[in-house]
Amino acid sequence: MNQSIDRNLIENLREGKERAFRKVYEKYHRPVYGIAFKYLKSKPQAEDAVHDVFIKLWDYREKLDEGQSLKGFLFTTAKNHVLNMIRNRKRDEEKNERYSYLKPVSQNKTVAKLTLKNYKKVFEFFLEQLPEGKREIFELKMQEGKSNKKIAQKLDISVNTVKSQYYKASKFIKKQLGEHTELSFE
Repeated sequence: MNQSIDRNLIENLREGKERAFRKVYEKYHRPVYGIAFKYLKSKPQAEDAVHDVFIKLWDYREKLDEGQSLKGFLFTTAKNHVLNMIRNRKRDEEKNERYSYLKPVSQNKTVAKLTLKNYKKVFEFFLEQLPEGKREIFELKMQEGKSNKKIAQKLDISVNTVKSQYYKASKFIKKQLGEHTELSFE
């Protein structure tokens, strides 16, 4: 019976029905969170991982096969995403450790202040390049710390739209910063 419910959900997802997406989220977000938290040992990182997994589901929805296991897709996606997060975190830590000894501390502080100032300018430039709706969602979430639900209510849009637009805005900003600075967001 569970497989027939999942098949129906997959069919509705493929048609872009947000109600089906909400049902999938309600059914699977806790187990996906459990997998993420088990490995990441951090609530915020696990929540980010869950968010990313469900964004991937929405982006991939049209390619889902009706015979495919929804649970299997989500758990495999979660596992791979979490492993990538761990790998990237480890790589960043190694990179930071490797470069922390290159310059004296006092010089590092001065350079860091200048670098941060330059990154802020570049960030603000690319933030202005976003379409108004994505920019507003990004600013409400990042600068004002508003939840997806509060943003959705304020802008009179769905929570899924907020999540999707925020994801796309973040991806654009990260890509631009990666291409135009020495920052890496892989």
